[in-house]
Amino acid sequence: MRIVLTRREPLDSPDGVSIFIVALAQALLELGHQVQIVVGTFESRAKFQRLLSPRLELPIIGLSRTPLTGPASVAAWLRAIGIINRFRPDLVIHSETVPLPLRGTIVQIVHDLERRKGALAAAWRAIRRASMRHCHYVVASTTELQEELVRDLGLPRDQILKIPKCIDRQSYASRGLAERERAILHAGTSPYKVPEATIRAFGALNDASVTLYVTGDITSPVREAVDALPEAIRGHVVLLGMAEGARVRELHSRVRVAAFPTRYTVPVASATVMEAIATGTPIVGSSRLSRDLLADGVNGAVVEPQAEAMAAALKAVLDDDDLWSRLSAGARDRVRQFDAHSVAKQYLELANPSGLQSDIGISVKGEEDKGIDEPRLADRQRLVGPLASHSLNASYGWAGR
Repeated sequence: MRIVLTRREPLDSPDGVSIFIVALAQALLELGHQVQIVVGTFESRAKFQRLLSPRLELPIIGLSRTPLTGPASVAAWLRAIGIINRFRPDLVIHSETVPLPLRGTIVQIVHDLERRKGALAAAWRAIRRASMRHCHYVVASTTELQEELVRDLGLPRDQILKIPKCIDRQSYASRGLAERERAILHAGTSPYKVPEATIRAFGALNDASVTLYVTGDITSPVREAVDALPEAIRGHVVLLGMAEGARVRELHSRVRVAAFPTRYTVPVASATVMEAIATGTPIVGSSRLSRDLLADGVNGAVVEPQAEAMAAALKAVLDDDDLWSRLSAGARDRVRQFDAHSVAKQYLELANPSGLQSDIGISVKGEEDKGIDEPRLADRQRLVGPLASHSLNASYGWAGR
């Protein structure tokens, strides 16, 4: 099958949507399908490799090296119609609204419903609603998003499928307690990830035997929160900046607990949270994380992002070995539903309903017990072959203007 994955935003940004697209593309390739990724912005191969660290070489076409807005973005995506249709896709999976007339089965994934601001906010909402009403399938990545879309679009619940985001389980190690560092990880410093809340909780914990790692841009609010800590523990905060993808994965598997005081309008399936789950790392997170990911007392603790409450939950996971082992086992069990190969098969079934015998949006029968499928790549050419139809010389390219 020939499959196109699209994204309007940059792919070489290590956010949850990029992590999902990389994991899904790799799984589809390993299942023997041809894949092409088309994105609005692709700055450089080097940046993508460093921040996403994919296992496979992925076929990517960027419409621009720099971010596009307004008429320039519209013009670029109109050019993309020819690029995508010449590939003759059987299945097109949009991770953000791309209202284009394309061939094949069209799937629109909703990763979040954060409200846009500014003069064009209403126009974008109208475009999103129109796009969703004219695709073949609308997919919500969490239970909460599915419920909200029923209200937002006015569609029956059975017309909005739920298929989870996925994670490339082969890229993550799950270490036992003896190999864990007495440390906390906060991944990401975008405002909605509220890194200052974790830093304040670290201050309330006030334990010099614990290290706090923070990945992501070192912003002014982050720096100010660190500077406000007691001197005795200030030096135990390690600000890593935009760390390599492989380094972030390694940290997830090495720390004892991951903190996610995340703030969303509608709870979503954060791929950075899924990275913690994939490594068997217990989570201390807010109630704005989807219940599909974080279950209180199963793979972590749900707490409000106040310093004292977070500090108490972090301390429990740091100090109680039995609690840690139980929550870690819960995480390892929970990650099965996010396995990239299982999720990929659910998307394939949308384009070929008779090809698999499972219900859409439900794991393929038996796959949850088999673990990760063995790769089925015959040779390296299968990874880069789709690009030949666009006269590109490598697996990474930019569309001509």
